[in-house]
Amino acid sequence: MSDIIKDMPNIRDLIAKQKAFYDSIVSVNCPLLGESVYFKSDGFHHLLNKYPNKRRPINETYLKLMCFTHAPEIIANSMKIIEIRKEEIKIKGKLKNVISYELVDGKKRNDNIAVIVRKIGTGKLRFRSVKKISSKRYASKKAPFGA
Repeated sequence: MSDIIKDMPNIRDLIAKQKAFYDSIVSVNCPLLGESVYFKSDGFHHLLNKYPNKRRPINETYLKLMCFTHAPEIIANSMKIIEIRKEEIKIKGKLKNVISYELVDGKKRNDNIAVIVRKIGTGKLRFRSVKKISSKRYASKKAPFGA
């Protein structure tokens, strides 16, 4: 892990650069889900924070920000959903149904990176996060969406 930290650019510069990139994206069409995925401020906030008042460790933040560069391409080219999670989450004091999709591009062009998008209730799909995944998980044979 120390090699990652040693090779890191100034984390503040990286955050500023990725924030500008994030803000330049309004939405990306996801043909697999048949909807556009919107990039709102809560998605970028989640890249930097685990919980509302808990910052991620610097090496985890660095990894998420570096993976984020691939997120729009993965969403646009996704061919596989490797996980669908349905849960009830308390948001602003009310229980809401939330469905999350973990997407990969299917052609393994993006270094085993998955993008998580979610829909709260009947709202729009929103970018939630990115993460590195193992090759085994990437090749997961889960049921396709809608099956």
